[in-house]
Amino acid sequence: MKKNIFRQYDIRGIVGTELIVEHVYALTQVIATYLLKKHPGEKKIIVGRDGRLHSPAIHEQLVQALVDMGLDVIDVGLVPTPLVYFAVQYHKTPLAVVITASHNPSAYNGIKMWGVFGEQIQEISRLYETKISVKPVGPQGTVHNLPIIDTYIRYIKNQFAHLVNSPIKAVVDCGNGSTGAVVPLLIEEMGWKNIKLLCAEVDGTFPYHEADPTIPENMGMVAQELQKDPSYALGLGFDGDGDRMNPMTKDGTLVPGDKVLALFAYGVLQNIPGAAVVCDIKSSGGLIDALKQWGGRACIAPSGTSNIKKSMKENCAVLGGELSCHFFFHDRYFGYDDGIYAMCRLFELLAKTKKTCEELLELIPAKVSSPEFRIACASDEIKETIINDVKKYFATKKDSELITIDGIRAHMDYGWGLARASNTQPVICLRFESDCQNGLARVKNDFFISLKTHFDEQVLRESIEL
Repeated sequence: MKKNIFRQYDIRGIVGTELIVEHVYALTQVIATYLLKKHPGEKKIIVGRDGRLHSPAIHEQLVQALVDMGLDVIDVGLVPTPLVYFAVQYHKTPLAVVITASHNPSAYNGIKMWGVFGEQIQEISRLYETKISVKPVGPQGTVHNLPIIDTYIRYIKNQFAHLVNSPIKAVVDCGNGSTGAVVPLLIEEMGWKNIKLLCAEVDGTFPYHEADPTIPENMGMVAQELQKDPSYALGLGFDGDGDRMNPMTKDGTLVPGDKVLALFAYGVLQNIPGAAVVCDIKSSGGLIDALKQWGGRACIAPSGTSNIKKSMKENCAVLGGELSCHFFFHDRYFGYDDGIYAMCRLFELLAKTKKTCEELLELIPAKVSSPEFRIACASDEIKETIINDVKKYFATKKDSELITIDGIRAHMDYGWGLARASNTQPVICLRFESDCQNGLARVKNDFFISLKTHFDEQVLRESIEL
């Protein structure tokens, strides 16, 4: 196994060169040892997997190792990641793993662990590297196949009984990911006869496009369907493991995650005035202004699902979200990111407000925002050096106000910009915003100056569209 597979939120890499299937058994023994140390006395562990071609082979190694370590496996089968998390709530056990590589291309696979992230994953990495001696916690465990999809669908139907037989007309792209195992059944059970499904067959080769709906090219099939029939209310797509959902307006505009979070907040604040809403450092000022206008309390957190969850807990927030389209509902749900549940909340919002997606988006104060730009750098080690140099540059600017909880977000009179190191790749992430195009250009130029000693100037200009 390559060391780089031990990431911020999961263990993930290219199968065969970085993540070796034949080594999954030994890795799982270490994972089990760590989990049992973290949760002494636990016996049950939930296991799920996505539809990637190598998931069955990884699953076989992983389950055998867990059983040999004395754990009783509750196998929920091929499901989206949020259904594994749902099973955690349903079976009341803190031990759960899912075999998935989320939105990555088909060559990747990995392991996500419920409640394990950041330094905890690095500890597992160190334990694996030291080849610690692992011992079973008792007699050999068991395997119990327990499908969870029907239980989840019944739960969703009960939560959204008012949407049964809704006339909502939308285009939904499952991206050939694991949501294809659930969404068609849910749509049928809910009686949503006007939903057009795309790429609903689970296919680990992802034959039509990569399963990342935040990238416009991956939503091209949805845009085509919306263009063909203007009576559709909207389109949306799921990522590979179903914890993200990204909507598209009927004119083919992909809605950024911070604006989607604003829509959800608009609905939530109608019922819970003054509620706290957590957004990530990349989020638009338009979202923050909207939350203030609607009587909400905006809480800015570092990017990353674990950071959003932590901030939600600290601020007793009922809602959280990221630009990347992870949405977390503590209002009427369990607080983890579930793209299918988010889809239902969006359909509910449209039905309750009797407004179109476009009309709701007009409620958010307008800003001129860039997309998130991602610039590759030479190594993971150089990322922090680059960010520190950017901080030093803006520390000398008297007209800037700095937020440094995750990289640097510099606010000037004419706009703001963000530079942060990616948690998962040797990449610098950038985003810029202003009230006007001229202000946006000024912000970009500030960051261009702060970064140009580390990158080819022409490449940098092109990368940030300066």
